[in-house]
Amino acid sequence: MMTKKIKYLLGFLFVIFLTACSNSKSQDLSDLIQTPELANPVLEGTWQVSKVEDITDNTNGQAPDIGSKLYIDKNLVAMDDEYAFPPTFTSKYVNLYEYLANRGYDFEKIDKNESAVVVNATQGQFFARDFVIRSEDEIFFIVDDKIVYLSKLAKNVDQEIIDKYTALASKERIDTNEDDEENEDTALLLGVRERTDSNNGKQDYDYYTYFVKINPDGEAIVKKSKDIFLRGQNEYWKVRSLKSKVTGLYDNIEAYPARIENEMNKQENIDKYSFKDFSKDIRINFADMNYISFSYNTDISNNTINKYGVLRTGDLESNKLVNIDEFTGEEDASEQFEEMVINEAASKVSDINPEKIIIDTSNFGLVRDNGIWTIQTSLYTKEGQQRTSSQIPIRNYVEENSSVQTVITRDQVRNINAQEKDYLVLENGNYMIIQTTDEILFHKIDDGTIEKIPFFSIQTPNPTSLISLDQQSGANVESLEEDFISNNEIVY
Repeated sequence: MMTKKIKYLLGFLFVIFLTACSNSKSQDLSDLIQTPELANPVLEGTWQVSKVEDITDNTNGQAPDIGSKLYIDKNLVAMDDEYAFPPTFTSKYVNLYEYLANRGYDFEKIDKNESAVVVNATQGQFFARDFVIRSEDEIFFIVDDKIVYLSKLAKNVDQEIIDKYTALASKERIDTNEDDEENEDTALLLGVRERTDSNNGKQDYDYYTYFVKINPDGEAIVKKSKDIFLRGQNEYWKVRSLKSKVTGLYDNIEAYPARIENEMNKQENIDKYSFKDFSKDIRINFADMNYISFSYNTDISNNTINKYGVLRTGDLESNKLVNIDEFTGEEDASEQFEEMVINEAASKVSDINPEKIIIDTSNFGLVRDNGIWTIQTSLYTKEGQQRTSSQIPIRNYVEENSSVQTVITRDQVRNINAQEKDYLVLENGNYMIIQTTDEILFHKIDDGTIEKIPFFSIQTPNPTSLISLDQQSGANVESLEEDFISNNEIVY
């Protein structure tokens, strides 16, 4: 999977359940988390499509023609009618075989130990593409189940090409004002978890995605589908957790390209796109194209105490939880994490023995907490599993393609609806969602003021938690709606 390392600064809260806790020195761990920068694009130059190969039997897609040009400059990435102006670049080292396999492609001619650099170029909703570097003069990208090879023609981009796209962007993007945004359709993919309580005291969890389209007049339509539906860079993915017919536990998580859903009964796909642990009863709390976060109970622990885990969405095959070092990208984050927890415990219980605290650096996860994402963990002493809770503010990663333009406080939300339990402000700042125990309410925002009366609502008779949110606007709304319908089993 693509993992854009855009680490967005949030006031995350580390909620700790242990024998004792309180405040600690979290600044050291905070300082480890930085946004990677790519000052100069390593692919700068003019490239030409030299070869196009089909990866699957899918013939519906459309790839660039042989000879098509790709232009990459620090202020421009462009091919035909698609362009980023200006682009944001990030890069990463990957195992090339696994990178392709995680997208559902199997290349026998690629060595399983071969590494490559992947450069990601984006501009919000307008452009997103992964370029894989094979050599100094050859790159490729994947689109519509086709692999497109390009060779380098020149080390730079002609000024007249830059001028051409500068003029185009000035008409289509730079001059877009607030009135234009208000006259655009807005679409949401809202992933949720629903809980059903049975008579025997057990709880069932189901996952759904709402597609919501809002037109400029405030009229909205909604469609609901099974599973969490994610919009990736080049294709759609689904995330789900199924109840075992043998154990009655939600002991698995599946994340896979939507195009292979009808083939998910094949063992090779189950192995490649599933995480499984027969001892865990899993509840998904967060999902995007980079990470899936969940909480769980086990038969060997006190079921009143949750543990947590984070998985890479595109690497479930490894059946491995992400640890704090991997999550932050720093090798010594676990040491800082351990010190923080020990200090926290010692500040609340003076006679606690630090050696008796069990610290698991993969026991953490993202959860929703009244308008923000928080990081939550649970720690235990060797003698028992009594607990209290405390919050530690830190910085950490959450995937955000663009920032919210309007700042709304919790007090403002409570003044609108005292029953609020969660809320979200959409990226364009024109709308917000307020969730209560039995509804998801949509409100307009006018110059930073929330309109008191919602213009639309979704009834949620079962207890519902937000898992994921994705937003589109303008011309992309219609295609997103079509793709949502064609790739999902619509509940209503």
